[in-house]
Amino acid sequence: MRLKLLWQRWGELVRRLVTLAASVGSLVGLLLKFLPSADTLFGWNLALLVSAAFFLIVLVVLEVLAHRRHRVYATNDVRGIREYMHSWIEHGGRVAIWTRDMSWAQNQNTRRLLIQKAERGELILCLPQRNDLASELAAAGAEVCAYGTELLESPASRFTITFFGRDGARLAVGRAVGDTHSIDEFNSGDHPAFHVAEDLIGLVRKQCVERRNG
Repeated sequence: MRLKLLWQRWGELVRRLVTLAASVGSLVGLLLKFLPSADTLFGWNLALLVSAAFFLIVLVVLEVLAHRRHRVYATNDVRGIREYMHSWIEHGGRVAIWTRDMSWAQNQNTRRLLIQKAERGELILCLPQRNDLASELAAAGAEVCAYGTELLESPASRFTITFFGRDGARLAVGRAVGDTHSIDEFNSGDHPAFHVAEDLIGLVRKQCVERRNG
C-alpha cells in the first residue's frame, strides 16, 4: 500500500522528468555525433548544449512546481486530509465549499475557523442536506445552500474555492481513486474545472434563493 501511494504521489513527476532527461540526452548525442571537430565545441555547438541544459533546468523546475498542486492521501489518512483542508481555507476572503457532509471539518480547530468565517460573511456552503455543523454555521452567518437529496443525494465531486468571486481565486478538487484520496489545485481561469465549479455554486445558490422566495 505504501509503495502504491508513493507511486501515485510521485510516479507522474518521475515519468515526466525521465522523459525530459531522455529528450535532452538524445539532443546532446546528436550534436556530439555531427560535430566536425572538437574545436567547434567552443562555437555555436557549445551554445546549443548550454541552451539545452538551461531549458532542461527550467522544465524540471516547472514540473516540480506543477506537481506541488497535486496531493494524494490514503483514504484512512483522516488527519492529513483535515490538515490540508484547514490550511486551504484559513486565509482571508470568501470560501465556497461543495461537499457531501463536511466530514473533514469535524474537529475543533476547523470548526472554529469555519464559524469565524461565517461570522464575517465569508462562507458559502453547498451540500445535499443540512447536518448539525451546517446548521451551526448557518446560525453564525454562513450562506448554506442545501439543494436536496432528490437532486443529488451523494455528490461524487468535492471542491473548495478560496477567495471566491475575486481575482486570484483558487480551486481545490478532491476525488476518491481506489483506496486513495487525490486533490488537485487550479488557479482562477487556468483550467475548465474552475469554471465548472463556479457554475455549480452559482446554480445551487440561485436555486436556494428561489426556494426561499417561492
